[in-house]
Amino acid sequence: MKTLCIGHTTYDISVPIDGYPIENGKYQLTDKMESSGSGASNAAFLLSKWNVETYFSGVIGYDDFGTFIKKEMEKAGIKTAFLETSYDKKTSTSFILINSQNHTRTIFSIEPEEYHLKKYEYDMNPDAIYMDGYEYSASITAMNKYPNAISVLDASLPTKNLIALARDAKYLLCSIEFAEGISNTKIDFSNPVTLLTVYKRVKDRYPKSEIIITLKQYGALYCMNNEVKQMPPLSVSEVDRTGAGDIFRAAFTYAIASGYDIESSVRIANIAAALSTSKMGGKESIPLLSEVIQNYENRFGPMKQEQKPQEDLSKTNIEEPKIEQIPQQAPLPPNNLNIQQEAIALLQNNVTANSGLNQPPQTMDQK
Repeated sequence: MKTLCIGHTTYDISVPIDGYPIENGKYQLTDKMESSGSGASNAAFLLSKWNVETYFSGVIGYDDFGTFIKKEMEKAGIKTAFLETSYDKKTSTSFILINSQNHTRTIFSIEPEEYHLKKYEYDMNPDAIYMDGYEYSASITAMNKYPNAISVLDASLPTKNLIALARDAKYLLCSIEFAEGISNTKIDFSNPVTLLTVYKRVKDRYPKSEIIITLKQYGALYCMNNEVKQMPPLSVSEVDRTGAGDIFRAAFTYAIASGYDIESSVRIANIAAALSTSKMGGKESIPLLSEVIQNYENRFGPMKQEQKPQEDLSKTNIEEPKIEQIPQQAPLPPNNLNIQQEAIALLQNNVTANSGLNQPPQTMDQK
């Protein structure tokens, strides 16, 4: 299997601190972690670690940080033929403060000016394309050139480019922020009706895509056999959540491209993301594939691949993005998904119960 990861990369410095810093305070820190980071970059590291032939397409600056990132990728087995160096820009950097008391993180991203790929003449025929939305032109070029490849989009925020790319991605992995922005509905976990409303409105906006909405500590929302389900997270002792979302999306990409169905792929992604939070760092916390498989089979039995023929997506070329206004009062989409509101109490009980993956996912039309 070959995968092309297209997007952003940064040089990250992560620092654990006991609590959140107080203004005008002074702290003596004894530990730090330096590594490459960002969505498509972290995805590339996971896929390569899981024995996938992985190519990364993005830009680094002409500085020590850029050199560090390239060497780190090559050491991990990631192919850097499509990694460009911008000779008049500096590599993006991030400082990440990790609160060791409650395991939250605060990220300071430093990117004085955006810089993008100038060349994207891919010649490696990928089975899957992973995009974080940062490189719009390169992403549409890849999807147009390889219409039969599985395309996975990390939809983090409802920006102009992500809204446009989402129209053609086969698998749309939405953050809460993206889903709320597109649906014009705020998710209230004490009122699961809002989860159903958001999912249906996003699906209505992107009917060609398979929608998965990541819910942070509440797991993930997905649809299988016309049933919207919520997969609870795996309960672990958290240390650091940095990169967990990227690891979820990368593991999902691995699973779906390997022939697993939606539900199994979400399970694999959930397990990988949860295991990653038990260690510090982004790519440093990526679990071994063998760990994920063992955890999965201990809970659900043998992993079974269900290879299905790929849909021919070569209908029309993807257009340049048009600025789409998020509807201010979007109507509730038609009830084309098998959802019954009288069963919503099941979801309410589930999402407030911080339960582990050892119980089956909750189906919203279950009685």
